[in-house]
Amino acid sequence: EIASTNEEVKRLVAAGAPEGSVVTSIVQTGGYGRQGRRWSSPAGSLYLSLLLRPCDHGIAACDLSTLSLALALAVHDILVPYAATADIAVKWPNDVMCAGGKLCGISLEAVGNAVCIGIGINAFEPENVVHTTGSYRAAYLERIADQAIMGPGKEQTAVLEELAAKLLVSIDRLYFQWLDKGFEALAERYNGRSFLNGRVVGISSIDGTVVDEGEVLHVDERGRLVLLGDDGTKRAIASGEAHVVL
Repeated sequence: EIASTNEEVKRLVAAGAPEGSVVTSIVQTGGYGRQGRRWSSPAGSLYLSLLLRPCDHGIAACDLSTLSLALALAVHDILVPYAATADIAVKWPNDVMCAGGKLCGISLEAVGNAVCIGIGINAFEPENVVHTTGSYRAAYLERIADQAIMGPGKEQTAVLEELAAKLLVSIDRLYFQWLDKGFEALAERYNGRSFLNGRVVGISSIDGTVVDEGEVLHVDERGRLVLLGDDGTKRAIASGEAHVVL
C-alpha cells in the first residue's frame, strides 16, 4: 500500500533514478489522475507509475503531450487479447474504453527533465465501488475478459503481475516508436481505434464551462482533437486545454 505511485516516482526523479524505473502498488490511498482528479484505488486493479526521460533523447517539451496518446495505444494493445465480449478503444487524449465505460486512465506529469507516467487499469471489480470524479463510469476487465484468462482459479495477484509485464513490454515498443518518429507515425493507428471519431462532443474548461462543441473528425499528427462545428469550420483542440463531454 502506498499513498500514490506517482509521488514515489517523483521522489525517484529527485534522487536521479534511471529511465524505466517502475513503481506498482496493490492499493493507493491518495491516487490521482489527469489534472489532479481523484482516482479510487482499491485492491484488484493495476496501479503503475513509470519514470521516462524523453528529453534526454532529444524530444522537445512542446511534443511531450503526445506521449500520453502513444501510451494509450500501448494499453489498448494489451487489453484487446483479454476482451472476449467488448470492443476496446482509445479515448482522446489518454483513456482506454469499452462499451461499459472506462477501463484505464493515464496521467502524464513533467517533473524537471523527466516525465512521470501514471497508469491505472481496472481489472477486478471491488465489492464496494467508490465514486470518483470524472465523466465516465468505471468498467472492469473481468466483466469482458475471456474466462480462461481471468476466470476461477486465477489469483488476482498473478493476473495483475501478468498484466503489468505485458504492459511494460508494450510501452517499451510504443515509446521507442514515438521517440524515433513522433506521434505523426502513430496518428493513423490511433484514429483507427478512436472512441470519439464521428461523435458530437462538447469541450469544457477545467471548471466545467462548455467552451466549444462539434463533431470529432480525427486526431491530427500533433495529437490535437479536430472538431467540425455547426458553422462548417474545423478547430483543433490541444489535450492540455480542456475535457471532452459527450
